[in-house]
Amino acid sequence: MNDAPQHRTEGKIEERNYGSYLKIPELLALQELKSKPLHHDEMFFIIIHQSFELWFKEILHETDLLVRHLQKGHISRTLKVVKRINSIMECLTGQIQLLGTLTPVEFSGFREELGTGSGLQSIQFRELEFAYGLREPFFLKYFAADEEACGRLAARAEAPSVYDEFLRALAGEGVPIPDEVLGRDIAEQYEMSADLVQVFSDMYSNPEDEFHRVLLSEALLDFDTLFAKWRSIHILAVSRTIGGRKGTGGSSGKEFLESRLGYRFFPELWEVRNFLIQEKGVAS
Repeated sequence: MNDAPQHRTEGKIEERNYGSYLKIPELLALQELKSKPLHHDEMFFIIIHQSFELWFKEILHETDLLVRHLQKGHISRTLKVVKRINSIMECLTGQIQLLGTLTPVEFSGFREELGTGSGLQSIQFRELEFAYGLREPFFLKYFAADEEACGRLAARAEAPSVYDEFLRALAGEGVPIPDEVLGRDIAEQYEMSADLVQVFSDMYSNPEDEFHRVLLSEALLDFDTLFAKWRSIHILAVSRTIGGRKGTGGSSGKEFLESRLGYRFFPELWEVRNFLIQEKGVAS
């Protein structure tokens, strides 16, 4: 007797196996080369970027779970999810370095086949930034013709960011998060709150039996660090392949990427370092 799982398709019972469950034939058919004559390195470029998108999808999937845990006040479960997200980001920072094996001549051999395509048009990457609080209307123009994409970004922009949910969860545990912070407009880029930095300083200095709050804060900073590292490595990869020339799709390439290096998702968690060092008089 065959014990393999089965499923019914159009009246037929088919055995579910590795290939059918993961849809391997469909997956392997998605690498459609456009270059003529076919350029060997185009396959490499396509697979790297398709795998980026799969990992972005998974990070968004995990981020939605992270938010649900925060809304329920489950700090320890949130920490578990953030650790997984950070592991994925570690993978991505390694994966993007693969682009450095693509020489300028190799890339130019199929670059024109990208047409107006650009990483700026990655809806999932923009969703990630929106989900973690970096919400810039500038990017909406790249999705103006895509109603579904605009809807997804709007949903992220209208929902509290991961940082907002984190602060609300801390407030739910009795941490005195300032009212003006909890009540700020979630759709706007907000300014640094000195009062919130003070709250974090107290939380780090006197965790008592609630050290899980510090651990989650540090895990979120790990994510921020890895995201910044991904940006930095991306710049180096772009520099190796096209130098300082304009990117595809009308982007300024390296110049645009460098302009975003300083962005951080959890600014007060970074600023508390300066505050603690100054407060405790630690010499640099």
